[in-house]
Amino acid sequence: MIRAAGKSDLHSELLSHDAPDISAARAAEIARDVFGVAGTVKCLTAEKDANFCIRPDGGNPLLLKISNAAEARGVIDMQTAALIHLQSVDPSLPVPQVYNALNGNTAQLVLGADGREHVVRMLSFLEGRVLSNGPVADGVHREIGALLARLNVAMRGFAHPSADHVLQWDIKQASLLRPMLPAIQDSDLHKRLTALIDRFDLKIAPKLSQQRAQVVHNDFNPHNLLVNDIGAPYLSGIIDFGDMVHTHIACDLAVACAYQIAHGAEPLFHIAQILRGYSSVLSLEEPEIDLLPELICLRHATTLIIGAMRAKRYPENAAYILRNSNNALHGLAAMDLLGIEAARDVLHRAAQPNERSEPK
Repeated sequence: MIRAAGKSDLHSELLSHDAPDISAARAAEIARDVFGVAGTVKCLTAEKDANFCIRPDGGNPLLLKISNAAEARGVIDMQTAALIHLQSVDPSLPVPQVYNALNGNTAQLVLGADGREHVVRMLSFLEGRVLSNGPVADGVHREIGALLARLNVAMRGFAHPSADHVLQWDIKQASLLRPMLPAIQDSDLHKRLTALIDRFDLKIAPKLSQQRAQVVHNDFNPHNLLVNDIGAPYLSGIIDFGDMVHTHIACDLAVACAYQIAHGAEPLFHIAQILRGYSSVLSLEEPEIDLLPELICLRHATTLIIGAMRAKRYPENAAYILRNSNNALHGLAAMDLLGIEAARDVLHRAAQPNERSEPK
């Protein structure tokens, strides 16, 4: 993410800023002093923030989230406000609950080891297996689509002054990837990604600007979905609201679809199931479906370009940063082989549900 005022400052701010330098011992102090919570502390893997699971004796686990110093505080407030909104509008959605600090606020400032100020929050820790870490049950892709649509419906009425911040992971901002293209060393891939951005500027962006938009999750990928292997519902948690932004719902859906391109003769089989589930809750408009294949390709381009840039800057964390790169390469290759028009045909057929549980 970058601050709204920082379009030209593309390589600074959040994507090029070190994660908070917070030890487990310091996290325990913060949990106790700021939130009145004591328990065992476990450091969690994160790219830009410092996250800790706090397990109080005899209580439910909690997530201590210490934000990157470069994160705009208005954006953090938006994320918190969105979670509170979701709890009010649809309490059945499996999203983290926000806990107040001892002073009654939802967030507080703390100092890191380097003296920088960080926003700290306490959320419920959602238990479950990350969807990407194991087998996928039958029917889960349709469930993914329906859950995303429910989330979009619940977020319809949400507004915040920082919702329109500039986010490099937002597909509608694909033009901002151009200065980062030198990070792609492979010449053929560089040409392919350049062509994608060129087409976005000339053809896709004008059409996209006419489509429905609202605040969305914007990172509905298998790393951010939790599953319950022993009961129902199978999808038991939605985590990581750090990429929330006001953008087009077609972009939000494209993110979810981009991680689900299948291997074999039917690369869009799982994506078609996602659209069936989504359309059973919230109908898609024809132009949104038309744009979806190219928006999926642009998400892959975003993954590859930002990943290459950050892996070069943080080689010690390259494995985590590049964890989705092979999926993105496969996705681009599969879409190239299938063709955009053929992909549109598949998705239009998939988005024709027999029943919908929500009005358009």
